[in-house]
Amino acid sequence: MLFGLGLSVLVYKSTEDVQNNAIDLVDNRIPVLISISEIIADLSEQERVIYEYYRSQESEAFLKSTQHIQAVINMHSQAIMTQERFSHESQILEAGQKEIAELFNLFHQKMQLDEDNWDELRDILQRISDTRVNLLPTLASIEEQTEQAVNEGHMATLAQMNRTHWVVVLYGISIVLISAVVAWYIRQYAVSQAKNTRLALFSQRNPNPILSVNNVGEVVFANPASQKLLKRVGADEHDSSLLVPSNFLAMRKQLATLEEATITIEQELKYRVLQTSIHWHREIDAYDIHLRDITDRKIAEQKVKHLAFYDQSSNLPNQFKLRDDLNNHLNEKTAFSLGLIAIRKFSQQVSAVGVEASVSLVNALASLIGENLDDGIGFYQISDSKFAIMCTKNLNVLSLQKLTRHISNVAERPISTLFGDFFIELDFGFACFPQHGESFDTILKNAHNALDIAVENEHENFCLFEQEFSEQLNKNAALLDAIRSAVDKNELCLVFQPQLDLKSERITGVETLVRWRHNDAIVSPADFIPLAERSGLIVSMGRWILENACLFAKKLVTMGYSDIIVAVNVSPRQFSHPHFCQMVMQALENSQLPASNLELEITEGVFMHNETHTVSLLNQLKSEGIHLSIDDFGTGYSSMSYLKRLPIDKLKIDQSFIRECHINEEDRAIVKSIVSLGKSLNLSLIAEGVEEKSHVEFLTEISCDEIQGYWYSKPLEKDDFFAFIQADDKHLPGLKESS
Repeated sequence: MLFGLGLSVLVYKSTEDVQNNAIDLVDNRIPVLISISEIIADLSEQERVIYEYYRSQESEAFLKSTQHIQAVINMHSQAIMTQERFSHESQILEAGQKEIAELFNLFHQKMQLDEDNWDELRDILQRISDTRVNLLPTLASIEEQTEQAVNEGHMATLAQMNRTHWVVVLYGISIVLISAVVAWYIRQYAVSQAKNTRLALFSQRNPNPILSVNNVGEVVFANPASQKLLKRVGADEHDSSLLVPSNFLAMRKQLATLEEATITIEQELKYRVLQTSIHWHREIDAYDIHLRDITDRKIAEQKVKHLAFYDQSSNLPNQFKLRDDLNNHLNEKTAFSLGLIAIRKFSQQVSAVGVEASVSLVNALASLIGENLDDGIGFYQISDSKFAIMCTKNLNVLSLQKLTRHISNVAERPISTLFGDFFIELDFGFACFPQHGESFDTILKNAHNALDIAVENEHENFCLFEQEFSEQLNKNAALLDAIRSAVDKNELCLVFQPQLDLKSERITGVETLVRWRHNDAIVSPADFIPLAERSGLIVSMGRWILENACLFAKKLVTMGYSDIIVAVNVSPRQFSHPHFCQMVMQALENSQLPASNLELEITEGVFMHNETHTVSLLNQLKSEGIHLSIDDFGTGYSSMSYLKRLPIDKLKIDQSFIRECHINEEDRAIVKSIVSLGKSLNLSLIAEGVEEKSHVEFLTEISCDEIQGYWYSKPLEKDDFFAFIQADDKHLPGLKESS
């Protein structure tokens, strides 16, 4: 009896341990797992809410949603933080949630400001996303530890039950067969109690749907949450079989081959998306199905994806979507052409009409082009003023030119917006796969190169990349690197070309020209000046030229030639620099040169940007006593309107009109008209490129004031120029008798 009683106590104790393990699983372990899952989902929802706030700017909805989500997160966090074994992870989790809350508050404050701070807002959004992602490893660690504890408890339970089994068997053998039967009944009862306890405690309390199914997929148990889900989607709440995956039997076979014995899939139930996890309990040959309604999360993910891959203004796919699509074609080795479209002189458009009107124009243009493209042509907006098209058929040059003309014709129509009608021009650059590259970056770069060439060509808006472009670009890049160090290496030098007054036969001015000695050779200004202009190096180079020209002019004044005016060319980019006027005045101050001995030569191109600002700046320079002239007159934006408004002193007739003026009647007529125009406006006239005696005779005949060119003198280095003007007691050699 005592032996039997002792064995009974052992059996009871084993059963109690099994039950305690089950209770610990349900009360401690499972809630942690549930809380982790909920926190991950709620963090994603937080991110969706703030992106929605970023898009809609509706602060009230944002604050309401944020408070609700944060309360849920705090509730689930408490389930974790109460577990002493997770003290370290709890600290990290608490710090992360605090950081996210602070970033949310900061984002809300920034959104309330009436400022153009979108880049800053996008940075905060990225920090929120990064913080969420950084919390995931900690949550995963807690989940892993919990699952490990669950598994250990499970194995301990099985071991305890196994020991009980053998005790009961021994008890039956030692007593009688009937005792073995009783022991078997007790064991079965213990197992049943453990299973029932697990099912009752775990499933009933879980807020997520849980099913238990047999090995043929029949539902043997469904918790209340599953019934609520069925009711929510309008299905029969008692038909739990609707929640079982249709291919359960196939998945059952797959589970038998997996070490973890768990499969997670997504399935749809009417208009809801369910995350379904199937767990096989080998020891009892049973299946648990855990379901989670992730519809809201999927919607949030789609919204975030749309924000990431679509332009928020035009709703067109953006540069990131372009990269994905092109990479797919590259992986599949599918031939395609990539075309880039740019609005010509868009920055000037923005300056003229403002940002809001320009955005409206771009959106209207995007809609217009999109409506007139054939199916199969991808259309993207990759920047504020640039679009991209992707074609997978008709990739020859003629087809691309035809497509370009079609889009150009569409864009040539008046584009109507709330701010009025606009007229624009477009430029196109194309590169093809595989001819022009085998990677996304290479093809995109070559398309940009082709577009740059199209932009520079005033008479042609289409360019298909050619390999020669790369060679020229590489050459230009090497040359540009050399230009950057040319000043420091003393490779730049100035030469000076005299300007002769036709009436007095005396030098009244001199033009400053820059030369570059590089690698024992002279680099043509036609090669390096445009590069310097495009790269912005012309500003620092122009400052160096201006400072040294002023020092040269001061030397002339010191030598007694105070009536000679030194002219310095000013590029449009240099002229548009916000501190250009200060640069000029600083050069005059440093050299102690009187302002009346300096002449600034500007081209007509400076008036294409902001005419009002240009006129104001010229008036400021003129008020200081500086002379002003328009270089290359007649080749650019010639307009009587700006000539009347400008405080200029001189017009320089471009040499292209002088070169054949002695034999070409049209050139003679143009030169006469320019001289007549200048005289009527009380402006001095100087002709460039004078190389023939007949040029001088003609210019003298029509009363042109000054000449400059090889007929009189080539550009001279500083010392040679000083010798040139000192050759005559009058400091001028006078007119040549012959060429």
